[in-house]
Amino acid sequence: MFFDGRGASRIETENLLAFRLLDAENQVINEGMVKTLDISRTGIAIEAPLPMPPGQRIELTIGIGDDVVKTRGTVQNMNKLAEKKYQVGIQFDYLSEEDLSKIGMVYPDILK
Repeated sequence: MFFDGRGASRIETENLLAFRLLDAENQVINEGMVKTLDISRTGIAIEAPLPMPPGQRIELTIGIGDDVVKTRGTVQNMNKLAEKKYQVGIQFDYLSEEDLSKIGMVYPDILK
């Protein structure tokens, strides 16, 4: 499923993702596991149990099929859905062609 909106087309997903929130000195201040909501060439949306304010730096390890994609990003937006439930939009700081290909093996429409 595609989502209209900012930037690249989004594809609905439900994958496990490990995150590590970083402070200004790149020290880990929080970490955990969440599920993805959608993904695009430029970013990903997750459902998180804690607030992640815009501008927050984050390391991501995303389970995609039989592969793992590791990247970093920056929180762009956050919406509170319920108590301890937030939708967080993250822009990738960098996504290699190799990692994009891994995602494309499971979600081919991302390569269009």
